[in-house]
Amino acid sequence: MAVFDIGKAYTFSGMNLKITHKGNPAANAKVTRVVEWQKEQVDEFTADESGQVELPEVKERSLTQLLPTQFVAAQVVNVEFEGKEYEIWVNSKMSPEKNSELGGHPLDLECELTREPVAVEDFDTILVTSCHWK
Repeated sequence: MAVFDIGKAYTFSGMNLKITHKGNPAANAKVTRVVEWQKEQVDEFTADESGQVELPEVKERSLTQLLPTQFVAAQVVNVEFEGKEYEIWVNSKMSPEKNSELGGHPLDLECELTREPVAVEDFDTILVTSCHWK
């Protein structure tokens, strides 16, 4: 960890999404990411013609990172496509480490909007998602 990273937490690791709808690319889908740790942050992205979109990592600095307190960052990703909204990622991130959402694996996801979200309990939290990862 670099000196400049002391006290910083990854509240949302970088995420690469391939979004489909009924098996076809969800071209120009609007993606909204919400992360709440010390305050709520909302940002928006647009998928390209092939349904691909990259969400950069979110790192925040806080003195609480240096104290013995429980880290919890709320994460939500919604997709708006053809007039309908889909909630594809709901998670409580329990560790400030990069990629801790999936136990250290990169967040390279394939998300089919018509797939029902499922609860995944493999990563010390309950992640509700309609996405698959490699």
